[in-house]
Amino acid sequence: MNLLITGGVGFIGSALTQVMRNAGHTVTPLDNLSVTSRRPSPKDLQIRDVRSLTARDLDRVDTVVHLAALKSVPKSFEVGGFEHNVAVDRHMLHTFTNSTARRLLLASSCEVYGEQAGPLAESAPYAPRSPYAAGKVATEMLADIYRPRLEDGRQLGIVRFFNTFGPQEDPDAVVPAFLDAVAEDRPLTIDGDGTQARDLTYIDDAVTMLTRILDTPELLPVVNCGSGHAVSILDLAHAVIRAAGRGTISHTAARINEIDSFTADLSLFTRTYGSVDRMPLDEALAISVQTRARTLTAAAPGR
Repeated sequence: MNLLITGGVGFIGSALTQVMRNAGHTVTPLDNLSVTSRRPSPKDLQIRDVRSLTARDLDRVDTVVHLAALKSVPKSFEVGGFEHNVAVDRHMLHTFTNSTARRLLLASSCEVYGEQAGPLAESAPYAPRSPYAAGKVATEMLADIYRPRLEDGRQLGIVRFFNTFGPQEDPDAVVPAFLDAVAEDRPLTIDGDGTQARDLTYIDDAVTMLTRILDTPELLPVVNCGSGHAVSILDLAHAVIRAAGRGTISHTAARINEIDSFTADLSLFTRTYGSVDRMPLDEALAISVQTRARTLTAAAPGR
């Protein structure tokens, strides 16, 4: 394949770029570097905004994987958090539709489900509870509008990511925040009582799921990417402490509009792409703790 991956310095984008290149595919990663990251930039990175892409740019590739986004749910309540992602996604949809690229895979989020009893199947109704989630709903609805305009077997698919984690994740999510806390001997801070639960997928497993999707000729209109199991934030904190061999827990006020639980229904994925052998949570956290500690030590002043 010849791929363009937007958000190429992002957590998932950089990992997918490396894996697809190792498999012999041609990959062009693109990122505007608007988010500071500890990850090194992939080789041959195109530093540009998605909104600068033209149809001619996409004519040069077979498949576009659009991962670029501002992904913070709390920050999406600030002015511009919703509008930015929708504008970027709409530009990508419009540009792809007018290009000759064969496939576009768009990143969405489990946040579109909102507060519903799980496991959450792709057929569940939209119930967004944040501007970020509402933006992803808007993107999915725009995709439904653009999809009938595609001809000659061209395809448009959506993947709904649940909570992907790993040692190279930026610290604006719960797992890397916990990893940094134990590495720096700070308490692991939990919003509320910690009974809220999340579907956690190790980065290697998430990328395996993405490569299964990309290696299959036909994209599904929408498919979940998760583990199929929910872990409470309190249990997650204790698991990180076990992996690190130290740590304490503190609590702060619960977030407004906090969703109780996310669990992915993977029936559609498994029927279409097969099952995925997953790394056990404790093993994934042990690797993440060790790698995160080395990264923070290397980045410390004087080193």
